[in-house]
Amino acid sequence: MKDGWFGISPILSPDYLQYKGPYPFGNHGPQQLHQPPVIAAVVATAVSVGTAGGLAAFSFLGVTGAAGAALSFGSSLALGFLTSALSPKPQSADLSSFASIRSSGLTRQIRQAVTERRLVFGESRVSGPIAFVSATNDNKYLHMIILLATHEVEEIGEVFVNGESITDDMLDVNGIVNDGRFDGKIRIKKHLGTATQLADSELVSEVNEWTAYHRLQGIAHIYVRVEFDRDVFPGGIPNFSAWLKGKKVLDTRDSVIRWSPNLALISNDYLVDPKYGLGAKNVSADLLNAAANTCDEMVTVTAINSVIESAETDTNIINLAGDVVTVQTGDRVTVSGSSIPVGLLAATEYYVIVYQRIDTVRIKLATSLSNAIEGIAIDITSNGSGTLSKIAEPRYYGGGVTKTSAERGNNLEEMLSGMAGMAVYAGGEWNILAGEYQSPTISYSINDLAGGISIETKVSKRERSNRIQGVYISPLNEGNPSDYPAVKNSTYEAQDGEVIKKDINHAFVQRPHMAQRVSKIYLERSRQELVFSAPFDLTGFYVGVGDNFYFTVERYGWNNKIFEVIDWSLGLEPDSAGIPRPIVNITARENHSSVYDWNYGEETAVDPAPNTNLPNAFNVSVVGGFSLDSIPVFTQEQDRIYNILASWETHENQFVASGGKFEIGYKSADETVYKSAGIVDGSVSEMRITALQPDTLYDIRIYAFNNLGVRSQPSLIEGFLVGTTVTTDTEDWENEDLIPEDWENDTLLAQDWES
Repeated sequence: MKDGWFGISPILSPDYLQYKGPYPFGNHGPQQLHQPPVIAAVVATAVSVGTAGGLAAFSFLGVTGAAGAALSFGSSLALGFLTSALSPKPQSADLSSFASIRSSGLTRQIRQAVTERRLVFGESRVSGPIAFVSATNDNKYLHMIILLATHEVEEIGEVFVNGESITDDMLDVNGIVNDGRFDGKIRIKKHLGTATQLADSELVSEVNEWTAYHRLQGIAHIYVRVEFDRDVFPGGIPNFSAWLKGKKVLDTRDSVIRWSPNLALISNDYLVDPKYGLGAKNVSADLLNAAANTCDEMVTVTAINSVIESAETDTNIINLAGDVVTVQTGDRVTVSGSSIPVGLLAATEYYVIVYQRIDTVRIKLATSLSNAIEGIAIDITSNGSGTLSKIAEPRYYGGGVTKTSAERGNNLEEMLSGMAGMAVYAGGEWNILAGEYQSPTISYSINDLAGGISIETKVSKRERSNRIQGVYISPLNEGNPSDYPAVKNSTYEAQDGEVIKKDINHAFVQRPHMAQRVSKIYLERSRQELVFSAPFDLTGFYVGVGDNFYFTVERYGWNNKIFEVIDWSLGLEPDSAGIPRPIVNITARENHSSVYDWNYGEETAVDPAPNTNLPNAFNVSVVGGFSLDSIPVFTQEQDRIYNILASWETHENQFVASGGKFEIGYKSADETVYKSAGIVDGSVSEMRITALQPDTLYDIRIYAFNNLGVRSQPSLIEGFLVGTTVTTDTEDWENEDLIPEDWENDTLLAQDWES
C-alpha cells in the first residue's frame, strides 16, 4: 500500500480572504470590568453628586449612573494583589486565563474553527490553532500554519517538535532542519506578525490554496512542512510549540517600545490597550516608572552552579552541562575556573540570555541587564570551560499569556499579582504599584477623624493561612504548569494549632524563588489582621489606596502604628448643625516592612524539571545478539525442510520490553521484497521461522518497536544458508544508515499503519 499523510483536507477559513484583518477566531467585544466584592460595596455606598438626569448617562469602566460618577470622582478602585488577596474569586476557566491554561494547556496545537485570541508577554512557550493545513506531493508533505499570538512579537525562538528542541542554528537558509532526528524531514518558517509581513513565499509556491494575499499581518505564526516518515513520526502529525519573546511594550522611562519581561511595564501595556485590554487613560508615569525600577531590582539568591562545557566563537554561545535550563534571561551570574572562555572575566557580573532550554542547554551572556533584554551578547573569542554561578535575579520579571475569552479585569489582576502589586484608580488617574514597602510620609491622630472608629482584630479562618502553595509556569518545567515550593511558617502553624493552606496560583511568575517571594508576601499580609474603618476630615486626601501612614490613638496603644489604605472613598456627613460636610472614608490594615523582607537563604531548592532515567522514547537501539539456528524438520513425505530458530538478547529499552514488540522479515537473496515471518511481544527473545527451503540463501532481519511504534534500525543477517548457524555483530550495524527502503514495497506493519 501507499504511505502518506492521509485524511488531510485543506483548511482555509473564508475570513482569511479579508487579507489584512485579524485571524477569525473569536469576536470578543468590550467586556465589563469585574468588580471585586469590596469595590462593589464601595460603589454601592458612594456619594451621589449632581442631578439624577445628568448622571443617568454617565459611564465609567462599565459602571453607569451615579455609581459610575462616584467611582470616577470620589472613590478608589484597586485591582491586583490587594483585591485578589482580600476578595478571592473562583478561578473558573471562562473567567481566568490561567485557569483556562491549566485545564486545556497552552503548548498543544489545536484544530478548532472558533477560539479566543491570545496575547503573549515576556517569554512563554505556546502553540495555537492550526489556521491552515494541506497535504501535497501525493500526501508526502503536510503543510500547516500555526497561530501563536494576535500581535507582533520580538522573537520566535526554539521550536519544540514533540518535546524536542529545534533552534535557529539547526535550520538551513530555507528553514529545513539539518541536524538531529528530524534532519531533512521538517521545514520551519517563522513570521513575527509585523504590520507589513508578506505571505510565506515557499508555501505560496507549493500549495495552491495559499496565495500572496494571505499575509496574516499582525499575527505571529509559524509555517511548518513535515515529510511523511512513520519511523520519525510514529504517532502521526507531530505537535509544534515555540518559545516566544512576546509583545513589545512601552517603557515610559525612556519612551521606547521594546520587548520586556518587566511586570510593571507589561501590566501598563494591558491596562491601556484599547483593543484587547482595559483601554485606560491617564496612568501616572512617575509611579509607573518607580514600579518598573522596583521590578528591575536584583534580588540575591543562594548560588546555583552550572558547568560550562564549551563555548562557540562563531555564535557566542556557551554550552552548559545538563539537559534542562536552570537560569533565565536577565539572571545575574559570575564565571570561575582556570580556563574560562576568552571574552569573560572571573568574578565579573554578567546577565543571561537563554538560547536553548532543553536537550542541550545553551546561553549567551551580556554585560548589563538592559543588554540581556535587548539580546546584545558578549563576544567570545576562544573556547573554554569552567563554572557558571547564578547569584541574583530580577525582583519582578515574568511572562504569561492572556486570553480574550477571560474577563479583562482578571487578566490584569494576574499580571499585577505576579509582582505583588496593584493598579489603583483614584482622582481620575491610574497608579501602578509594585510589591515593595514604602515608608510612610503622613501621620494621623484621633484629631483628624470626623467620626468613630470601627475595628476588626481578627480575620476569618477563610482569610488566614500559614502555608501558601500553588502552581506556576516555568522554563524549568518546559513551559508547563507545575507546583512551586510551598511557603510555610512553623510559628504561625503553632499559633493556629493546625496547618491552614491557601492556594495562590502565579500566572505571570516563572522563577521558583520569585514564586516563593511573592507567596511569602501573601502569607505575611494574611497575618496582619488588625483592620479599622473611620471617616477622616479632608486631611484624608493626603493618602490613597496602597499608601502607608502612621496612626496614633493612645487609648488603643497605637503610637505611630503603620497602616496601609485598602479602601478610600468620599462622602457627605452632616455636622453638628446638620449642614453636610465632606469626609473621607478610609479602611486600613496594619502593615510592617518585614512583610516584604526576603533573605536569600529562605528559598527552597527546586529540582530543575523533574529528571528521569527512562530512555528517550524516540531512540530505539538495534536488537543485540541476533542469531539464527537451523532446525531440520521432516514432512510426511520424508522431505527435509528447516525451521529457523531466531534468538536475540533481551532488549535494553524498557518501552520495548514492556508494551513493545519485535518483527522478523525474510527474503531469498534474489528477491527484493521482505516477507513478514511474524510479530512477537517485546518481552520474548526467540521465534521460529517456518518452511524455509534447504540449501537456499536468505536475508533475515529483525526490528524492535517500542510501545509508541518507534522502530529501531534492523539487525540484519545477509546470505544465511539454511542448514547453518550464524550470529550478527551488532556493532557493525549500530551506526550505519541502513536500508532506506521504498515505502511502496515495505509490507511490514501495514495493518498497524492502516489502523
